[in-house]
Amino acid sequence: MSETIVAITPTSPEDTTLTSSEDAESQHALTRVVVLAIDQSEYSHHAFEWAVKNFLRKESDLVVLVNVRPIPSIPGPYAIGASYMDFSEVVTSIEEQHRVASHALLKDFASRLKAQNFALKAIAMRGDARDEIVRKVSELNADALVLGSRGLGALKRTILGSVSDYCSHHCNCTVVIVKGGRPEHEKTH
Repeated sequence: MSETIVAITPTSPEDTTLTSSEDAESQHALTRVVVLAIDQSEYSHHAFEWAVKNFLRKESDLVVLVNVRPIPSIPGPYAIGASYMDFSEVVTSIEEQHRVASHALLKDFASRLKAQNFALKAIAMRGDARDEIVRKVSELNADALVLGSRGLGALKRTILGSVSDYCSHHCNCTVVIVKGGRPEHEKTH
């Protein structure tokens, strides 16, 4: 088994692009850009597997993996007696942990695609997942977006805000929402 090497390049203060080398020969035939939004959830893993099996085409697709990490909230200094507590170092540490986890996740998914000879790019972003995915899909002029869904009911979707629902209404391309699969013990063959 070969090891996939992915280079990490900051493309903006908020985005980091992870790329792998491709043959110029294979790049010229790419006619479709498919963005695959991923995170650590089982729903995201299911959507990834579904897309590889049912939607992505090795011969013509550039697969762009995107992962959006949240921006930790930064509380102001709190007065405790005569002293103040500044949480900026804690927030910086959390941000670094999120960045490392995001890059590791993208590298893992990228290596799985690379092993199957897909042309790919991976982009780590920071911010609100809904807004960042829509922004990146537009910037890339993507033909399709594939993402998983937690299957929230209408009330929870309204209160919590569904990333997939938001993207389906705001992206300027086809949006494929892959609903989470049933747990293995519930599946029948």
